[in-house]
Order: sequence, then C-alpha cells, then structure tokens
Amino acid sequence: MVRIVNDSLTPRHRDLAADERRRAERRLSRRQAANPLRRVLLACETTSVRDPVAVVGDHLWCEQHADFARVVDVVE
Repeated sequence: MVRIVNDSLTPRHRDLAADERRRAERRLSRRQAANPLRRVLLACETTSVRDPVAVVGDHLWCEQHADFARVVDVVE
C-alpha cells in the first residue's frame, strides 16, 4: 500500500535571489546552446579542444598538461 501525504505534494520552493536566478539562467542558456562541434582554445595549448558549452574565461581540463587551463577563444 502506498500512502501519499498531500502536504508533500505542495511545492515549498522559495523565490530565487537575483544572483541565483542569474546563475540559473546562464546555466540553462548554455545547456540549450550546446554545439558538439564547437572548439575552444586553451591558454596553455596552440591547438583547440572540443567543448559544447565552454565560454571565454571558463577553466577546462587540459589532458596534455594534466591541469586546468583558461579558455581564451571560442570557434563556432
């Protein structure tokens, strides 16, 4: 027997603060704009790496140097 309590079905989410809302909107827009063929240039490499959602200023893992590197350019 499954018992469902009505109180558990009512949403109790609080309103998002302005900075939380901005982060959520950015995260959603980046997921929707994902392009699997996008290439990004890392600060430590001369070649580009594929990443569907990275933007300039993000840090990605560099396999060649085994460390994180900053994204300096995006090529669509």
